[in-house]
Amino acid sequence: MRVLITGCAGFIGSHAADLFLEKGYNVVGVDCFTYAGKAGNILHHYGNPNFKMINLDICKTNAIQEICKLRDIECIINFAAETHVDNSIRGSSKFIHSNVEGVRSLLEVCRETGIKLVHVSTDEVYGSTVEGSFYENDKLDPRNPYSATKAAAEHLITAYQNTHGIEYIIVRPSNNFGPRQHGEKFLPTIIRNILANQKVPVYGDGSNVREWLFVQDNVSAIEFILQNSSMNQTYNISSKKEMTNISVVKEVCAILEKNPEDVIEFVEDRPGHDFRYSVSNDKLLSLGFDNFSNFSESLRKTVQEFSQ
Repeated sequence: MRVLITGCAGFIGSHAADLFLEKGYNVVGVDCFTYAGKAGNILHHYGNPNFKMINLDICKTNAIQEICKLRDIECIINFAAETHVDNSIRGSSKFIHSNVEGVRSLLEVCRETGIKLVHVSTDEVYGSTVEGSFYENDKLDPRNPYSATKAAAEHLITAYQNTHGIEYIIVRPSNNFGPRQHGEKFLPTIIRNILANQKVPVYGDGSNVREWLFVQDNVSAIEFILQNSSMNQTYNISSKKEMTNISVVKEVCAILEKNPEDVIEFVEDRPGHDFRYSVSNDKLLSLGFDNFSNFSESLRKTVQEFSQ
């Protein structure tokens, strides 16, 4: 299959390129190389005849469409996005450009060409919950500018399906971690600060809960869904490994043999900080995917990568 991977030089997109090339796909990567996209993430694929990398903003609709026609693309897999919640709180315009206008651009390409779209959303579109887990048919209740743009993109996709008949799959992964993650994110910050003998900032009292998903498990699930699901479906992707933020810090401290009390610094909580994200993965399991890594082993591997 010939796929166009947007955000290909980013954290998750580069891991998707690794997997899809390994499985024999022909991959065209697109990235506009903002601060989160790094050429080094995909440099090892240069020279591979099944891989082509192009520096391009997904909002350039005509250029994306020409690439898709020239390369005979069958499916667009959209990882391109602004993702850091704190940045969206400080200013949302870049998020609207990439996460909403960018998706509209891709949808226009799909409408004109009949190419399928796999859109990578987020579990944050559901909002926060104290107990239980969200299912794919539950209402969306985004609670920060980042998640609002992701929810808006989903509504655009389903509207284009209803209006124009485009074919799509939406995936809503939980909190990804792993090698190549940008340094502004929580886990790389923990590792970097501990290694530099600096304090680790933890919002509030550290009791906020996230479900942690190893990046390679995420892209494996996405590829499995693409191969095995019917179109016009939405899937949560979660390993169901639920941990408080403070517990994650303590586990990293254990790996690096540091006393948590020496490194943790509680800071003022994020405005509108969602307390807990949790999604059901029943639909994904029923499709036949249950290939999730051991969290502690994946965390140790990640710490080792960032320690080099």
